[in-house]
Amino acid sequence: MREDLRLRRAITIILAIIFILSPLTALDVSADAEIYPYDVEYYISRSPIIYDYKDIDFKNDILIVNGYLVVSVTEFYNYFGDFNIEWNDISRSATVSDSANVYTVYAGTNYILKNEVILRSPATSLIYNGKIYASLKVMCDSLNLKTLYDEVCDAVMITKDSFSYNASYTYEDVYWLSRIVYAEAGFESYEGMVAVANVVLNRMADPSFPDTIYGVIFDDNGGIQFTPVSAGTIYNTPSDTAISAAVAALEGYNNVGWCLFFFNPRIARSLWIKEACSYYKSIGNHDFYY
Repeated sequence: MREDLRLRRAITIILAIIFILSPLTALDVSADAEIYPYDVEYYISRSPIIYDYKDIDFKNDILIVNGYLVVSVTEFYNYFGDFNIEWNDISRSATVSDSANVYTVYAGTNYILKNEVILRSPATSLIYNGKIYASLKVMCDSLNLKTLYDEVCDAVMITKDSFSYNASYTYEDVYWLSRIVYAEAGFESYEGMVAVANVVLNRMADPSFPDTIYGVIFDDNGGIQFTPVSAGTIYNTPSDTAISAAVAALEGYNNVGWCLFFFNPRIARSLWIKEACSYYKSIGNHDFYY
Protein backbone atom coordinates (compact mmCIF):
# COMPACT_ATOMS: atom_id res chain seq x y z
CA MET A 1 0.00 0.00 0.00
CA ARG A 2 2.81 2.42 0.94
CA GLU A 3 4.71 1.53 -2.25
CA ASP A 4 1.57 2.33 -4.24
CA LEU A 5 1.28 5.66 -2.42
CA ARG A 6 4.89 6.56 -3.20
CA LEU A 7 4.34 5.67 -6.85
CA ARG A 8 1.18 7.82 -7.05
CA ARG A 9 3.01 10.75 -5.48
CA ALA A 10 5.88 10.38 -7.95
CA ILE A 11 3.43 10.39 -10.86
CA THR A 12 1.71 13.48 -9.41
CA ILE A 13 5.07 15.30 -9.23
CA ILE A 14 5.88 14.39 -12.85
CA LEU A 15 2.47 15.63 -14.03
CA ALA A 16 2.91 18.86 -12.10
CA ILE A 17 6.28 19.44 -13.80
CA ILE A 18 4.66 18.88 -17.20
CA PHE A 19 1.95 21.43 -16.36
CA ILE A 20 4.54 23.96 -15.18
CA LEU A 21 6.53 23.59 -18.38
CA SER A 22 3.38 23.94 -20.52
CA PRO A 23 1.44 26.90 -19.09
CA LEU A 24 -1.72 28.32 -20.62
CA THR A 25 -3.34 25.98 -23.11
CA ALA A 26 -3.39 27.61 -26.54
CA LEU A 27 -4.27 26.98 -30.16
CA ASP A 28 -2.27 28.46 -33.00
CA VAL A 29 -4.35 30.68 -35.27
CA SER A 30 -4.15 31.82 -38.86
CA ALA A 31 -3.88 35.38 -40.11
CA ASP A 32 -7.60 35.47 -40.94
CA ALA A 33 -8.54 37.62 -37.93
CA GLU A 34 -8.43 41.40 -38.23
CA ILE A 35 -5.76 42.65 -35.85
CA TYR A 36 -3.94 45.87 -34.95
CA PRO A 37 -0.99 46.28 -34.51
CA TYR A 38 -0.47 43.90 -37.39
CA ASP A 39 2.78 42.37 -36.12
CA VAL A 40 1.50 41.24 -32.71
CA GLU A 41 1.79 37.46 -32.33
CA TYR A 42 -1.16 35.89 -30.55
CA TYR A 43 -2.87 32.59 -29.89
CA ILE A 44 -6.42 31.69 -28.94
CA SER A 45 -6.48 30.37 -25.39
CA ARG A 46 -8.60 27.62 -23.86
CA SER A 47 -7.41 28.31 -20.31
CA PRO A 48 -10.25 29.00 -17.85
CA ILE A 49 -10.50 32.33 -16.05
CA ILE A 50 -11.90 31.93 -12.55
CA TYR A 51 -13.19 34.60 -10.20
CA ASP A 52 -13.73 33.53 -6.58
CA TYR A 53 -13.96 29.85 -7.56
CA LYS A 54 -16.40 30.35 -10.46
CA ASP A 55 -15.58 30.30 -14.17
CA ILE A 56 -16.06 33.57 -16.05
CA ASP A 57 -17.90 32.85 -19.29
CA PHE A 58 -16.40 35.41 -21.66
CA LYS A 59 -18.22 35.32 -24.99
CA ASN A 60 -15.37 36.73 -27.06
CA ASP A 61 -12.13 34.88 -27.77
CA ILE A 62 -9.48 34.85 -25.06
CA LEU A 63 -5.99 35.40 -26.45
CA ILE A 64 -2.42 34.82 -25.35
CA VAL A 65 0.06 37.59 -26.15
CA ASN A 66 3.64 37.40 -24.91
CA GLY A 67 2.66 34.51 -22.64
CA TYR A 68 -0.17 36.41 -20.92
CA LEU A 69 -3.92 36.32 -21.32
CA VAL A 70 -5.57 39.30 -23.00
CA VAL A 71 -9.34 39.70 -23.05
CA SER A 72 -11.97 42.08 -24.35
CA VAL A 73 -11.82 45.36 -22.43
CA THR A 74 -15.59 45.81 -22.66
CA GLU A 75 -16.36 42.30 -21.43
CA PHE A 76 -13.87 42.50 -18.57
CA TYR A 77 -15.02 45.80 -17.08
CA ASN A 78 -18.70 45.04 -17.62
CA TYR A 79 -18.24 41.79 -15.68
CA PHE A 80 -16.79 43.56 -12.66
CA GLY A 81 -18.93 46.66 -12.49
CA ASP A 82 -21.27 49.19 -14.05
CA PHE A 83 -18.96 51.17 -16.33
CA ASN A 84 -19.45 53.62 -19.16
CA ILE A 85 -17.22 52.71 -22.13
CA GLU A 86 -16.42 55.06 -25.02
CA TRP A 87 -14.38 54.32 -28.14
CA ASN A 88 -12.14 56.87 -29.86
CA ASP A 89 -11.49 55.83 -33.44
CA ILE A 90 -8.78 58.44 -34.01
CA SER A 91 -6.57 57.43 -31.07
CA ARG A 92 -7.69 53.80 -31.20
CA SER A 93 -8.45 53.87 -27.51
CA ALA A 94 -11.24 52.93 -25.13
CA THR A 95 -12.12 55.04 -22.09
CA VAL A 96 -13.78 53.18 -19.25
CA SER A 97 -15.27 55.18 -16.40
CA ASP A 98 -17.49 55.03 -13.35
CA SER A 99 -18.24 57.56 -10.63
CA ALA A 100 -14.76 57.17 -9.10
CA ASN A 101 -12.20 56.30 -11.77
CA VAL A 102 -11.27 56.62 -15.44
CA TYR A 103 -9.32 53.89 -17.25
CA THR A 104 -7.91 54.38 -20.76
CA VAL A 105 -6.62 51.60 -23.00
CA TYR A 106 -4.66 52.43 -26.18
CA ALA A 107 -4.20 49.75 -28.84
CA GLY A 108 -0.52 49.04 -29.49
CA THR A 109 0.74 50.05 -26.04
CA ASN A 110 2.02 48.10 -23.04
CA TYR A 111 0.16 50.03 -20.40
CA ILE A 112 -3.23 51.36 -19.42
CA LEU A 113 -4.00 54.62 -17.66
CA LYS A 114 -5.88 54.76 -14.38
CA ASN A 115 -6.75 58.37 -13.62
CA GLU A 116 -3.81 59.38 -15.88
CA VAL A 117 -1.38 57.16 -13.90
CA ILE A 118 0.46 54.56 -16.00
CA LEU A 119 -0.05 50.89 -15.09
CA ARG A 120 2.48 48.76 -16.94
CA SER A 121 1.16 45.77 -18.85
CA PRO A 122 2.98 42.49 -19.57
CA ALA A 123 1.24 42.20 -22.96
CA THR A 124 0.45 44.57 -25.80
CA SER A 125 -3.09 45.89 -26.05
CA LEU A 126 -4.56 45.26 -29.48
CA ILE A 127 -7.65 45.42 -31.66
CA TYR A 128 -8.90 41.95 -32.52
CA ASN A 129 -11.86 41.48 -34.84
CA GLY A 130 -13.12 44.98 -34.17
CA LYS A 131 -12.78 44.85 -30.35
CA ILE A 132 -10.05 46.29 -28.16
CA TYR A 133 -8.23 43.81 -25.95
CA ALA A 134 -5.87 44.33 -23.01
CA SER A 135 -3.90 42.25 -20.54
CA LEU A 136 -6.10 40.48 -18.01
CA LYS A 137 -3.50 41.09 -15.33
CA VAL A 138 -3.18 44.83 -15.80
CA MET A 139 -6.95 45.29 -15.89
CA CYS A 140 -7.20 43.27 -12.68
CA ASP A 141 -4.48 45.48 -11.20
CA SER A 142 -6.53 48.54 -12.12
CA LEU A 143 -9.44 47.22 -10.03
CA ASN A 144 -7.16 46.06 -7.19
CA LEU A 145 -7.91 42.42 -7.96
CA LYS A 146 -5.26 39.74 -7.40
CA THR A 147 -4.33 37.17 -10.05
CA LEU A 148 -2.67 33.76 -9.85
CA TYR A 149 -1.81 31.20 -12.52
CA ASP A 150 -2.58 27.69 -11.31
CA GLU A 151 -0.56 25.11 -13.24
CA VAL A 152 -2.63 22.15 -12.02
CA CYS A 153 -5.91 23.27 -13.59
CA ASP A 154 -4.17 25.47 -16.21
CA ALA A 155 -6.26 28.46 -15.21
CA VAL A 156 -5.87 32.09 -14.21
CA MET A 157 -7.56 32.70 -10.88
CA ILE A 158 -8.81 36.09 -9.74
CA THR A 159 -9.86 37.21 -6.27
CA LYS A 160 -10.49 40.45 -4.45
CA ASP A 161 -9.24 39.03 -1.16
CA SER A 162 -6.24 36.71 -0.85
CA PHE A 163 -4.97 33.43 -2.24
CA SER A 164 -3.64 32.38 1.18
CA TYR A 165 -6.03 31.96 4.10
CA ASN A 166 -4.02 30.13 6.75
CA ALA A 167 -1.37 27.46 6.98
CA SER A 168 -3.83 24.63 6.37
CA TYR A 169 -5.41 25.48 3.01
CA THR A 170 -5.11 27.60 -0.11
CA TYR A 171 -7.29 29.11 -2.80
CA GLU A 172 -6.70 26.05 -5.00
CA ASP A 173 -7.86 23.76 -2.19
CA VAL A 174 -11.18 25.61 -2.02
CA TYR A 175 -11.41 25.56 -5.81
CA TRP A 176 -11.18 21.77 -6.08
CA LEU A 177 -12.97 20.85 -2.86
CA SER A 178 -15.99 23.01 -3.69
CA ARG A 179 -16.21 21.35 -7.11
CA ILE A 180 -16.24 17.79 -5.79
CA VAL A 181 -18.75 18.84 -3.12
CA TYR A 182 -21.05 20.36 -5.73
CA ALA A 183 -20.67 17.45 -8.14
CA GLU A 184 -21.33 14.82 -5.48
CA ALA A 185 -23.80 16.63 -3.23
CA GLY A 186 -25.09 19.66 -5.12
CA PHE A 187 -28.69 18.68 -4.37
CA GLU A 188 -28.04 17.69 -0.76
CA SER A 189 -28.38 19.87 2.31
CA TYR A 190 -25.57 22.07 3.59
CA GLU A 191 -24.75 19.36 6.16
CA GLY A 192 -24.59 16.80 3.36
CA MET A 193 -22.14 18.99 1.45
CA VAL A 194 -19.92 19.49 4.51
CA ALA A 195 -19.91 15.73 5.06
CA VAL A 196 -18.67 15.03 1.52
CA ALA A 197 -15.96 17.67 1.96
CA ASN A 198 -14.80 15.97 5.13
CA VAL A 199 -14.52 12.59 3.46
CA VAL A 200 -12.06 14.16 1.01
CA LEU A 201 -10.11 15.81 3.85
CA ASN A 202 -10.09 12.58 5.87
CA ARG A 203 -8.62 10.75 2.92
CA MET A 204 -5.97 13.42 2.53
CA ALA A 205 -4.93 12.82 6.16
CA ASP A 206 -4.91 9.01 5.75
CA PRO A 207 -1.58 7.50 4.59
CA SER A 208 -3.43 5.14 2.22
CA PHE A 209 -4.52 8.06 0.02
CA PRO A 210 -2.76 11.00 -1.71
CA ASP A 211 -1.86 13.90 0.57
CA THR A 212 -3.45 16.73 -1.44
CA ILE A 213 -7.09 17.55 -2.16
CA TYR A 214 -6.45 17.45 -5.90
CA GLY A 215 -4.65 14.12 -5.51
CA VAL A 216 -7.52 12.60 -3.52
CA ILE A 217 -10.16 13.73 -6.01
CA PHE A 218 -8.30 12.43 -9.06
CA ASP A 219 -6.90 9.33 -7.35
CA ASP A 220 -7.39 6.32 -9.62
CA ASN A 221 -5.67 3.65 -7.55
CA GLY A 222 -7.95 0.65 -7.93
CA GLY A 223 -10.16 2.63 -10.28
CA ILE A 224 -11.53 6.16 -10.36
CA GLN A 225 -12.61 7.04 -6.82
CA PHE A 226 -15.21 9.71 -7.56
CA THR A 227 -17.82 9.35 -10.32
CA PRO A 228 -17.78 13.10 -11.22
CA VAL A 229 -14.17 12.69 -12.37
CA SER A 230 -15.11 10.13 -15.03
CA ALA A 231 -18.37 11.93 -15.82
CA GLY A 232 -16.64 15.31 -16.22
CA THR A 233 -18.98 17.05 -13.76
CA ILE A 234 -16.02 17.75 -11.50
CA TYR A 235 -15.40 20.79 -13.73
CA ASN A 236 -18.86 22.31 -13.24
CA THR A 237 -19.02 25.68 -11.50
CA PRO A 238 -19.98 25.16 -7.83
CA SER A 239 -22.84 26.89 -6.04
CA ASP A 240 -22.23 29.45 -3.31
CA THR A 241 -23.45 26.88 -0.78
CA ALA A 242 -20.93 24.31 -2.00
CA ILE A 243 -18.14 26.87 -1.68
CA SER A 244 -19.26 27.76 1.85
CA ALA A 245 -19.42 24.09 2.82
CA ALA A 246 -15.91 23.48 1.49
CA VAL A 247 -14.52 26.43 3.41
CA ALA A 248 -16.31 25.34 6.60
CA ALA A 249 -14.78 21.86 6.34
CA LEU A 250 -11.32 23.29 5.69
CA GLU A 251 -11.69 25.49 8.75
CA GLY A 252 -12.47 22.52 10.98
CA TYR A 253 -16.20 21.82 10.86
CA ASN A 254 -16.51 18.02 10.77
CA ASN A 255 -19.85 16.21 10.96
CA VAL A 256 -18.77 12.69 9.91
CA GLY A 257 -15.77 11.93 12.15
CA TRP A 258 -13.08 9.96 10.32
CA CYS A 259 -15.30 8.55 7.57
CA LEU A 260 -13.41 7.72 4.39
CA PHE A 261 -16.31 6.58 2.21
CA PHE A 262 -19.85 7.51 1.25
CA PHE A 263 -22.38 6.33 -1.30
CA ASN A 264 -26.03 6.60 -2.21
CA PRO A 265 -27.54 3.15 -1.51
CA ARG A 266 -30.52 3.87 -3.75
CA ILE A 267 -28.49 4.21 -6.94
CA ALA A 268 -25.14 2.54 -6.14
CA ARG A 269 -24.14 -0.25 -8.54
CA SER A 270 -21.74 -1.76 -6.01
CA LEU A 271 -22.23 -2.26 -2.28
CA TRP A 272 -18.66 -3.20 -1.38
CA ILE A 273 -18.41 -0.20 0.99
CA LYS A 274 -21.37 -1.52 3.00
CA GLU A 275 -19.84 -4.99 3.14
CA ALA A 276 -16.26 -3.99 3.93
CA CYS A 277 -16.61 -0.89 6.13
CA SER A 278 -18.39 0.23 9.29
CA TYR A 279 -21.53 2.35 9.04
CA TYR A 280 -21.37 5.77 10.73
CA LYS A 281 -24.56 7.64 9.80
CA SER A 282 -26.74 8.88 6.94
CA ILE A 283 -27.13 12.49 5.82
CA GLY A 284 -29.71 13.05 3.12
CA ASN A 285 -29.24 10.47 0.36
CA HIS A 286 -25.71 9.48 1.38
CA ASP A 287 -24.54 6.83 3.85
CA PHE A 288 -21.12 7.45 5.42
CA TYR A 289 -18.66 4.72 6.41
CA TYR A 290 -15.26 4.44 8.06
